Amino acid sequence: MSIDKPDFDSVNEKDLQELVDSQVPEGVRIEYKLKNYGNSDSDKRELLKDVSAFANSHGGHLIIGVRESEGAAAEVTGVDIDADAELLRMEQMVRNAIEPSISGIRMRAVPLSNGNKVLLLRIPRSWNPPHRVTAQGKNKFFLRHSAGVHEPSIEELRALFNQSAVALEKARQFRDDRIEAAIRGEGQRPLEGGGRLFVHIVSTAAFSGMVNLDVEAIHQKYQNFWPLGASGMSPRFNFHGFINERGGDKNHGYTQVFRVGALEATMAGIAREREGNKVIPGQGVEGYIFKNLPPYINGLKELGVPTPLVVMFTLEGVSGAKYAVLSRRFFDEDAPLTDDMLRLPECIVEEYGSDLDYHKAVRPAFDTLWNAIGFARSQFFDEEGRWVGDR
Repeated sequence: MSIDKPDFDSVNEKDLQELVDSQVPEGVRIEYKLKNYGNSDSDKRELLKDVSAFANSHGGHLIIGVRESEGAAAEVTGVDIDADAELLRMEQMVRNAIEPSISGIRMRAVPLSNGNKVLLLRIPRSWNPPHRVTAQGKNKFFLRHSAGVHEPSIEELRALFNQSAVALEKARQFRDDRIEAAIRGEGQRPLEGGGRLFVHIVSTAAFSGMVNLDVEAIHQKYQNFWPLGASGMSPRFNFHGFINERGGDKNHGYTQVFRVGALEATMAGIAREREGNKVIPGQGVEGYIFKNLPPYINGLKELGVPTPLVVMFTLEGVSGAKYAVLSRRFFDEDAPLTDDMLRLPECIVEEYGSDLDYHKAVRPAFDTLWNAIGFARSQFFDEEGRWVGDR
């Protein structure tokens, strides 16, 4: 359906009319409302029920201003209201009366040729369910099925509580599988050089079947996805989606954007011989990461990849290397890393935001990396939580 296009802001009247022309029925992932929700307590509870049920189930679209007949879209009528004020009202209700809060909800007004507007809500499947409605002293959970909305059974609630753990485990498994494939050189040239860095950014919706990025759209945004530490790159389509390979005779890294809503960035040769030691220049490596991390995340945002995002950093092939971080320390003072692979703790970007938001979100991973070399925390972040390097 056109309504599912990754660029939410480009959904227009033609896309809505396609629902009518194709007689698309209401179901697990779509619901039509002829009129906007009123101000009565029951109307407010109805909105909260509908939104939370989508998030607790498979995600989907709530479309206000479409008449249905026998459960199928019959006419795009729109609503004649102050759309901006109504969207703000709904946003505030959803934020204040559903807990935990639902990340990644998109709302907008689609203008129609008759002067009215359709209010379109895109609610992602939550990675952190179940969400409960807390309005007017009520505490209820809701799920969505093909015939509408219902309150879940104990078994269904138990499955929902386990869902966030499952999403995180799938992201970890994706990372581990991809690292093994990269080490074996599957799908691209082997990463050459001692010590390798992997950055994985995975939408929690990547394994839900809801995300299928347009590879041509990725190509249009390819400048967001420079390989780590690269001065040039070779972009091309591939089986998984789109890849930017670092230029040169040898493959020292690439950035792969997967059509399912995930990204993998790699850099080989991070461990170098210096003064008789195997050394990883920590400031340089982290500098490459934080130069590219915001563009990577913002590129995924522009492609319509839903949040939350799981961000993971892995150093592989680094046993015996010294992770040198402070210019005033001599290399022989640093203890070498004892593990060949360092999987830093997973970090969650709950919603798209500023560069500072992203720096703060991933700081715990780098604090752990610095723990491995004898520090209580990373000294490359300022008081705000922004990565600034050794200043």
